[in-house]
Amino acid sequence: MPVASERASLVKALSAVALSDRRLVARRFLQGLSTEELRYIASYLGACLLESAGHSMPASRNEMAWEILQYECCQADGKCNCPSHALEHKMILLLEYLSSCRCSAALKIAAGSA
Repeated sequence: MPVASERASLVKALSAVALSDRRLVARRFLQGLSTEELRYIASYLGACLLESAGHSMPASRNEMAWEILQYECCQADGKCNCPSHALEHKMILLLEYLSSCRCSAALKIAAGSA
């Protein structure tokens, strides 16, 4: 799949996950991201969806930040190393996306279980 087509598909899919009144905000935010950053957000949301059973309480911004860090630690074979600057940047973008766009899929679940 060409990168432009993949990027457009990711923007469309990720903006569709946002609450309906926040989709335009989500689309604008996502259009400013690289394909790699979009893949990171999609990967996180995919993990959240796979682990969503039994989680119904929305998470606060601080809880989401902690859960994102826990998710990243799990990605690194359970070894909790300090994230690189590039990874920290992606984690910040993910947190901003989840917070500002009120992503319904991720706000309803504890992502740390992902």
